[in-house]
Parts: sequence; structure tokens; C-alpha cells
Amino acid sequence: MRRAVLLYNPTSGRRGHRIFYIESIAAALRAQNIDVHVLPTEAPGTAGRQVAEACVGGAEIVFACGGDGTVHEALQGMVWQTRTALGVIPLGTANALARHLQLSLDPVQAALQQLKREPQTIPVGQITYQTPQGEHSRYFLVMAGAGPDGALVYKMLTAGKQRLGRFSYYLRAARLFSGTRFGPFPVQITPQNGTEPTQLEAVSAMAVRVGDLGGLFSPLVRGASLEHPHLRLTLAAPPASLSLPAWFALSWSRLHRWNPHVRTLEVESFTCGSGKASPVQVQADGEWLGHTPMTVRLIPNALRLLMPR
Repeated sequence: MRRAVLLYNPTSGRRGHRIFYIESIAAALRAQNIDVHVLPTEAPGTAGRQVAEACVGGAEIVFACGGDGTVHEALQGMVWQTRTALGVIPLGTANALARHLQLSLDPVQAALQQLKREPQTIPVGQITYQTPQGEHSRYFLVMAGAGPDGALVYKMLTAGKQRLGRFSYYLRAARLFSGTRFGPFPVQITPQNGTEPTQLEAVSAMAVRVGDLGGLFSPLVRGASLEHPHLRLTLAAPPASLSLPAWFALSWSRLHRWNPHVRTLEVESFTCGSGKASPVQVQADGEWLGHTPMTVRLIPNALRLLMPR
């Protein structure tokens, strides 16, 4: 009998709805002769340890039940677990990873869908960044970035992003981007072709690993892949007052190829330095982490993920 764990955050979303979905998923999996263990997170930051313990305990699949943030937390305990595969149950707002994996947005159907898939071993992103307590490092799957995206996620901490609908989220993003002067910061790039590192200036640096971020940000970065051995880095050049509006306008007009203010590069790794005026905020998978200096790279063959071939 296969063994599966359903990891979920009991304080996320509407409690009654979340419990109903988890119980429905568990019942559907048990009907397929799966030994299911329901695992609520104990506190903020404990998911990685709990997942690692479940893997050591013999779980064959760990389903991260939630949004991209829940998957991000589960991922911290899944790297290098050679006997356990990560599955995704979309219970969030954006669900960028679930959409990339072509999963049904019905939680029960998504769980059953993944039972028919074989795990594939893929690279995992690693981001190193600064906090008041010193340097820290985390893994990521969907994206990592410094600049406006980090500032937006940081802003959401005070607003309580779990309580914000998608429209309110977009409204806050519009206010932030139109009312903030994002200063430039240095970005050192190690190209994927083995040439010498180069340094550029940017007001935004984003490494995205899925084909579509969804919603308002859907056309900004496309074509990335979880299996790709290199990072796809998108840089917006200063000044931000010109490059950021042009990025949105030309992307939505499908004229992004002719945008002189935004570059997309295939790189082995990149490092973002500190800004001159204020700290440059850093995020990964939609979770605020800290500030630059930040270094991003890929770790090959680090995760077993249930995904379509």
C-alpha cells in the first residue's frame, strides 16, 4: 500500500473550508487504497522539519495542500529526499505551480490526477540573502527576485495577504509601482555558456521557473521550465519610471521582443548587490525573505516531483 501525507496550514484560508477539502482529499485517496496521514503544520516555519520527518518515516508522496507559499515551505524538507515525491494540491489564490503542472483546480481531482504520474527528478533553485540575523539560504520552485516584486511581497506582510482578494492585491501593486522610486542595483551574471561573469545595472531581477505566473503578471515572463538546467533571468534596466510601465504595456501588447528596457538571459547564477538609497527587498515563491546581497543558482537533480512528462 502506498503511503501519502497531506500537509496543510490550519491557520490559512477559511478554517472550515480548508478542513472540508483536506477530509475530502483524504477520503478520495483512501478509496484508491492509499494509506493517508493528515499533517497540519505546527507553527510558522515548521513545515520543512515536519516534511523531512515524514520522508524519513516512509512517506512515498507528500502533498503540499495550499498555495505556492505552502509548497515553498514543504520544499525546504523535500530536497535530496530520494524516496519521496512532492505533490501539489491547489488551495491558494495564484496556484502558479499547480497551473504549470497542468493540474485541475479541483483539489480532489488534482490529488487523483497525480496518482497516475511518475516522479521526475528536477533541479531546485537556491537563494542566499541577508536578514538582520545574518545570511540565510532557502530553496524555491516558482520564482525568486529582487526589486519591485520583493517590495510588493514585503508590503503584503502588513496588509495580511491571506485576507486580500486578487483585485485588492492588484490595486496595491499598482499603487506601489506608481508611487515608489525603485533605485538601481548591480547584478553580476554568470552566463550559461561558460564565458566570464558580467555586471549590469537593474531595477528588477527575476528568475522564473514556470511558464506563466498567471493573472495580471501572466505575460511578463513566459517559456520557463522546471526541467531546464539553467536559470531564465529577466532584468529591467533603470530608470524604473520608464522600464516598469514599458514592461507591462509591451508584454500585454505582445510586443515584448522589441522592448529595449527589459532583457531575458539564460544564466548559471546571478548575484544582486545592495541599492544606493534603500535596501532592495528579496522574495522567493511569493514569500518575503530579506534583502540583498542575494545570490541565486540551481541545484541539479535535487527534487522528485509528480509532474506530466
